[in-house]
Amino acid sequence: MVIKQKTRIFKEHNYKAIYRNYKTYRYYLNDKEPITELLYPEFYDVKITNKCDGKCQYCYMDSKSDSYHFSNILEKIDNFFGKMNNNQRPFQVAIGGGEPTMHPDFISILDKFYKLGITPNYTTNGIELNKDIIKATKKYCGGVAISCHNHLKKYWEKSVNELINNNINLNFHIVIYDKNSINNFINLYKLYKGKISYFVLLPYIVSGRAPERKIEKEYLFEQLKSLGKFSDIAFGAHFYYDFIKNNMFNLSLYEPEIFSKYLDMDTMNLYKSSFDTEQKISYNSLQKINNSI
Repeated sequence: MVIKQKTRIFKEHNYKAIYRNYKTYRYYLNDKEPITELLYPEFYDVKITNKCDGKCQYCYMDSKSDSYHFSNILEKIDNFFGKMNNNQRPFQVAIGGGEPTMHPDFISILDKFYKLGITPNYTTNGIELNKDIIKATKKYCGGVAISCHNHLKKYWEKSVNELINNNINLNFHIVIYDKNSINNFINLYKLYKGKISYFVLLPYIVSGRAPERKIEKEYLFEQLKSLGKFSDIAFGAHFYYDFIKNNMFNLSLYEPEIFSKYLDMDTMNLYKSSFDTEQKISYNSLQKINNSI
């Protein structure tokens, strides 16, 4: 299936969206009312493994080399997404982990989502990327997010060059906490500006094996302002209100998660986001059939 254009409409959420060329355009059905949180989101973060060889000291997922890949993923995709009607299926998924490219069924997983009319994307540290994965990425995916961890630079730099050479849509994920991490982002921005789509800044999260650290937000604001006008920097949802408070409106912001959900494909538990796993979302609500087209 070639995913060229898709439309979703949910009258009860005052929502219409058109997905075209890997971009989503949202519209109010009634411009006097807001769009409300979607029961069937347009985007899912999907976790397929706990295994990763990156050994990041601040991994909020606590992924490890001796952990495990989730089983029966293809069957689970069919049972969860395959039973949705076309209006309920998301436009895209972001496949993660752990390191998703380590999963033995990774290429088949990309193919499975693609055949359901859902654009697969994934986040990777670049260690496991090979020619077969890059070929499948070019065939099936909307894009790739590279986790730019300093201690893994020799791996992801090589992968970045190969992805760019294959004209694959590319974003950088950069964890922000101390001044060194911010300076690292500035250097990457100057080096790769114009070569990738977005530089996505993610605030350090105290979760998993990540210890408490101070986030140097004021220093970040100063450095961002020194860059002048730009439209290729985006921010994780946890930064949203900080930037609103600082009147930095001319930025590309991820809105709080009313359009997305997080699915753990080990337990098949559904959550608002990968940073908010305290409260599961009930399956009962998702099992309602919604035929509003």
